[in-house]
Amino acid sequence: MNDVSRYIPHRPPMILIDAIETFTDTSVTTSTHISPASGLFSQIDGGVPAWVGLEYMAQTAAVWVGLDDERCGRAVEPAFLVSSRQYTVPGPVFPAGETLFTLVEVQLQENEIVAFRGRITNNQGELRAEAFFTAYRPHNVRSYLLRGETSHITGAAE
Repeated sequence: MNDVSRYIPHRPPMILIDAIETFTDTSVTTSTHISPASGLFSQIDGGVPAWVGLEYMAQTAAVWVGLDDERCGRAVEPAFLVSSRQYTVPGPVFPAGETLFTLVEVQLQENEIVAFRGRITNNQGELRAEAFFTAYRPHNVRSYLLRGETSHITGAAE
């Protein structure tokens, strides 16, 4: 269960989370150790910019979607970040040496929309980031992507 690359549609160096810590029907927690080897690490700031926390949450949500697909006997398919709101962080950077734990909880599932609450804490349990965000989880990802590829030809998405 700990291979995050199985659930995230990115490839290195854009896989930003390290491990799956816990999974339930409605939540997942992942961990990320901040070091100079971390994706998007800033030598100047001595860590990862805090805006990357939203991507930690999105990748953790992708892990939940993939694990949920497997739990329900479906093929693992991606979801697409639609919106985020109320992203708050107490500082501008996640410093080197810190281990972050990203908890994503399903707040609502309706048809193809999933609303999440994300929280990032450090190894001392301090809140490092928080947000609410929504993802689109199409029933047929291939069809959805193909419609997007041809919408410029027809002038509008179907």
